[in-house]
Amino acid sequence: MDSRQVIGIVLTAGIFGIFFLWLRFQRKQEKAEMNSGVQEITILVKGAYDPNIITVKAGIPVRLHFNRQEHADCSRYVTFEGMKIRKDLKAFGMTDVEFTPTETGEIPFTCDMGMYQGKIVVE
Repeated sequence: MDSRQVIGIVLTAGIFGIFFLWLRFQRKQEKAEMNSGVQEITILVKGAYDPNIITVKAGIPVRLHFNRQEHADCSRYVTFEGMKIRKDLKAFGMTDVEFTPTETGEIPFTCDMGMYQGKIVVE
């Protein structure tokens, strides 16, 4: 194998690596759905939060269903900045987080290590 072939293989692998990282970390935004007067959405927890941007309306109760499909220590807890909410997420199970946003703005949420990040956009 000559040096041009090696360079070609390395470049191809690098391009694929960057593409897959981009897919893994792209931001996904979804709107919570109304269900019996509560805004609800399910968030998959597996390597990241999916979706990681959730839009809700102020003054209406919110119920987030965290579906943790892994054992990673990083994803064990979710913390909502400025709200004094920290929940233990059951491995391979569902955990609900409920609150009523009173003001418009953004509410960040993260895992304990800050590797998984998301936000609630309150309109």
